[in-house]
Amino acid sequence: MKPDQIVQFLEIVCVTNANKHKRTGWVISRCPLGPWKHENGQSGPEVFGVKIESGDPHCLCFACGYHGTLGGLVQKMVGENKIKPVMTAKWGAARQLTDEAENEVDLDLDSPGIEEVLFGAKKALHEFPEWWLDGFPSAVTVGWACKYLQRRGVSELIAAQLDLRCDPMEKRICFPVRDFKHRLMGLHGRAIDPDQEPRYRMYLRAKKNNPIVWLGETWVNLNKPIVVVEGPFDLTSVTRVYSNVVSPLFATPSNDKIRRMSDALEWITLFDRGAGGDAGRERVMKVLGPDHVIHHLHPPKGRKDPGEMTPSELTTILSPILGIG
Repeated sequence: MKPDQIVQFLEIVCVTNANKHKRTGWVISRCPLGPWKHENGQSGPEVFGVKIESGDPHCLCFACGYHGTLGGLVQKMVGENKIKPVMTAKWGAARQLTDEAENEVDLDLDSPGIEEVLFGAKKALHEFPEWWLDGFPSAVTVGWACKYLQRRGVSELIAAQLDLRCDPMEKRICFPVRDFKHRLMGLHGRAIDPDQEPRYRMYLRAKKNNPIVWLGETWVNLNKPIVVVEGPFDLTSVTRVYSNVVSPLFATPSNDKIRRMSDALEWITLFDRGAGGDAGRERVMKVLGPDHVIHHLHPPKGRKDPGEMTPSELTTILSPILGIG
């Protein structure tokens, strides 16, 4: 989304005087969530930033802590306004801008990955103690978590293999993230309520995490073809038919994160349909280059991502390369 479009979006949601020049690469303004999330319903003048990038751009507030996309922000504001009506805005016009941005194809492949924007790049790895994970019960022992996993086609066997946990307070299914040495490097949680923000959460310990570590490092065989998917439930879906699957946990992983998995010489990407998946495929090609064998596969028509695909559909799309089935 271009700077002028971001300013237009902010004006639609009743935020004026946005500054698109003060900080390179960002549009800075008051926080649109001010009436609900800021003290006395008033946001400071320069606490909210929108990253100038293709697609539905990332945004964050340094005061109330919101982070997500502009599309997610609209959804959040609509929900807050239903509970406490304080704003009259053209929500449809705001959604139209974010929908149009999703179709942008001008990809800035040299910009930082979203995890770098959120958490910073090139930090030393921060090991989580094993006892910390014990604060999150096994997902297969909690009723609501079991029901959700069943709806997503995740068997108890796969849940046990991945050591899936849950966060009862925030109703999230949680995926322990371990590195190549099997050390605990973090926990990635996905809200079961699609309207909850943030939908995905990388948990912190001592205010740190390890966004460069892939989900799957602990079990991946780098001497075999790897299937690379975007999200954790894409991974659980593919695991039903092929176990050598990994996820960077973001649609467009950073260059350094891709290089971390570069010892695998044959990659099969199965990213989502749409601009985010296109950006991920382009970045993989740009970083790995001709030294790797790379196959780009797409979910079949009617399926947005691998998480929606059946085992039969996955076998059909993967078998010509992997010989499975």
